[in-house]
Amino acid sequence: MTHHTKLKHLFTPMTIKTMELKNRIAMAPMGTLMAAEDGNPSERLTHYYELRAKGGAGLIMVEDAAAHVSTAFGMGEIGVAAMYDDKFIPGWTKFNERIHAAGAKTSIQIWHPGRQSPAMGPDKPPIAPSVLPCPCPTCQDLPHEMSIAEIEEMIEAFAQAARRVKESGFDAVEIGGAHGYLVAQFMSAYSNRRTDKYGGDLRSRMRFALQIVSSARAEVGPDFPIIFRFSADEVVLGGRNLDESLTIAPWLVAAGVDCLHVSMGVYANVNTVTVAPSYVPKGYILRAAQEIKKAVSIPVMAVGKLNDPLVAEEAVAQGRADLVAIGRGFFADPDWAKKAAAGDLEDIRWCTGCLQGCIHTLMTAYTTKCQVNPEVGREQTMAIVRTDKPKRVLVIGGGPAGMEAAKVAAMRGHQVTLYEKEAELGGQFRLASVPQGKQEILPYLKYQARQLDKYKVKVVLGKEAGASTLAEPKPDVVVVASGGKPKVPDIPGIRGQNVVTAQDVLAFKAVTGKKVLVAGGGMVGCETAHLLTSYGRDVTIVEMLPELAGDMVPGPRYYVLQSLAEHKVNVITSASILGITPDGATYSRDGKTDTIGGMNTIVLALGATPSDELAKQLEGKVSQVHVIGDAQNPTNAMEAIAAGAQVGRAI
Repeated sequence: MTHHTKLKHLFTPMTIKTMELKNRIAMAPMGTLMAAEDGNPSERLTHYYELRAKGGAGLIMVEDAAAHVSTAFGMGEIGVAAMYDDKFIPGWTKFNERIHAAGAKTSIQIWHPGRQSPAMGPDKPPIAPSVLPCPCPTCQDLPHEMSIAEIEEMIEAFAQAARRVKESGFDAVEIGGAHGYLVAQFMSAYSNRRTDKYGGDLRSRMRFALQIVSSARAEVGPDFPIIFRFSADEVVLGGRNLDESLTIAPWLVAAGVDCLHVSMGVYANVNTVTVAPSYVPKGYILRAAQEIKKAVSIPVMAVGKLNDPLVAEEAVAQGRADLVAIGRGFFADPDWAKKAAAGDLEDIRWCTGCLQGCIHTLMTAYTTKCQVNPEVGREQTMAIVRTDKPKRVLVIGGGPAGMEAAKVAAMRGHQVTLYEKEAELGGQFRLASVPQGKQEILPYLKYQARQLDKYKVKVVLGKEAGASTLAEPKPDVVVVASGGKPKVPDIPGIRGQNVVTAQDVLAFKAVTGKKVLVAGGGMVGCETAHLLTSYGRDVTIVEMLPELAGDMVPGPRYYVLQSLAEHKVNVITSASILGITPDGATYSRDGKTDTIGGMNTIVLALGATPSDELAKQLEGKVSQVHVIGDAQNPTNAMEAIAAGAQVGRAI
């Protein structure tokens, strides 16, 4: 029986000026690059927001929309929403009709990236308050310093964009003054080196933002809600801190802001602060929001890892924020708010804080993905359709790929049995949750297990499936998701008594001695070393590539490498292991052979090889066999879950 939790504060109505919200939950504005090429809302974008509106969000906050024509492709990307011309009003009007019909109020963020965008050509540099490039690796082009005339033109562009927002039927406008974008660049000594009326002291640096607010207010009239999003602490040397933010908050209110949306960070720390990975605690911005709330009398919205409904509820109940913005929580589960309202928290598909799809894929491949929700941005094409020919489906392996395949096949009406040789579901993903900072994987695994139960998948644990498993009842389809097994290369000494695998260490099937050599410095090796240091082990990592954790995305990688440095882990890179000795290893580096000794235990983290023997045994015995996940080709959890989702739909 599920324990239902009542979240009464989170589901209390509230008003911001003329906007009446049915609850205190906003979907945070997160860039998706799903708009049409010309900046209009595409069907894909509309459907994506519509699902989250149907999923119970009180306010849908649409992502950053270009306020000025120079932002149209200012990010060097196609798919950025736009509001810089009246031609966008009809498209956004239709968008609003659909979101309103789905039960939510709407706002859209008007914004300009400033220096946080690449040059669009030799004569099209990014624009900024000062000639100071962004430290972020993806946008270090030298910006053009805006003249007074260009600043005045930009202020007017924001004001006209605000007018269009109102005319398009939105219920509020949000001015994007957070995360080191153009408005934030003017506000901060970190990025503003001007000495004219738009720079120097704090009041002068605030002039641009305050003029945008008052000009927008003049355009939208006295009653239309203006939300201002800003980073209460930029968390960079020379950036704006909470003390300065407490000073400017009342100025923004006086200029015409009706709600302050409190975030943190700039592009230089986008992967570690602004979009915080699993290593950062839940509700990490709440303390700042609470302080800002004390300084003003208007509603304050908090954001930042509030996807646990209990944390969100307490934030509102304790008066730390008036409403909460949930970003990745809605990414992972469009029905987050509806499930929270029902008190059915175990039925929420949890964000794991991996940053693989929502940030890394967005910034490197200009497309939106989610590790745990393969449907993000593909909701229309991936709708689950009931089958009219139910089959008997056998899934072998209860890791991320197998669980997703079994769940989807069962949701479609197939009769599904899942075999997992271990005593618990989760496979390598369960082991991935063991190192400190990775615990957010566990609620997701619990959710998946619950779905298997809900859709009547027969789960057999602690039993290895073999060709004999096919006898009763004979399956029509077999999905082999048996995962990968640790790669053990054929080198001298590798079968020695002192050698264990990282998987055995993470499963607590092997205990290491005091001095440990980890062979392999990819994600698994580094996270295993990270775990071992917490048990007081002296760790050395040997990695063949020039740097550690090259297969990790930047945010999680930063926290793991920081921990390894703090624990003084000895690192040997660009080194290939030639053999294992009774107390260490020999390795080759720069053409020279060297030896490392004094080690009690060698831990192998040299990658994985497919565990697909079963697929070979099944050839000719079953009409349809699918091999997915690591059993096909060792990869990451995001790809494994996506493969499971695809196969479940294809059966």
